[in-house]
Amino acid sequence: MVVEKEVEKPVVVQPTATPTPEAPASERIAFVSRRDGNWEIYVMNADGRGVVQLTDNDYRDSSPAWSPGGRRIAFSSDRDGNFEIYDMNTDGRGVVRLTDNGYRDSSPAWSPGGRRIAFSSDRDGNEDIYVMNTDGRGVVRLTDNGYRDSSPAWSPDGRRIAFTSIRDGNWEIYVMDADGRDVVQLTDNDSTDRSPAWSPDGRRIAFASVRDGNFEIYDMNTDGSDLARLTNNDS
Repeated sequence: MVVEKEVEKPVVVQPTATPTPEAPASERIAFVSRRDGNWEIYVMNADGRGVVQLTDNDYRDSSPAWSPGGRRIAFSSDRDGNFEIYDMNTDGRGVVRLTDNGYRDSSPAWSPGGRRIAFSSDRDGNEDIYVMNTDGRGVVRLTDNGYRDSSPAWSPDGRRIAFTSIRDGNWEIYVMDADGRDVVQLTDNDSTDRSPAWSPDGRRIAFASVRDGNFEIYDMNTDGSDLARLTNNDS
């Protein structure tokens, strides 16, 4: 079975590095680029060499996410008229469409065990977090409120999902159990916090924030404490 419709949102690229059949662990990076004229999925070695284009069409492909075993890449694409979730082999072949509806499905994230994919969708009126089996079946809605929830990220043990939400008036980082229960707000400020990513040991969450005037990378404990700014530049 595979950015906002009223106003095109910028594509937020979250590179991921995992094993692939032809490279050792953590030596390949999937990313999005507009270098051929529209948004496509590419992979490269961790040193920036060996760039290979995986998708090639006249539409927008975004949000690549490696499967835990490194054999598949899930992504979002509007090639069929609206954004849906797809996956493919790491060489770009074997594309399978996982979702099929008239709404926007995006930001796929594999569970650590490789059996489920979390994603965001506005199929029920506003953007919420859902999970499904890797064949697109068994869809379950995890969040349900009048605001937008997006960018799910599984904890390494598969027990929690970090995500972003605008439910308090601006984009903040939240975490919940993998079944959607026990939602906890981790950040609380008047700026935008986006794109959470867990550390491999599950003790820290990195994210992007404009709290200091432009997007920088921060990290924090999984309860929101001990915030640290990791980058500092004017770009």
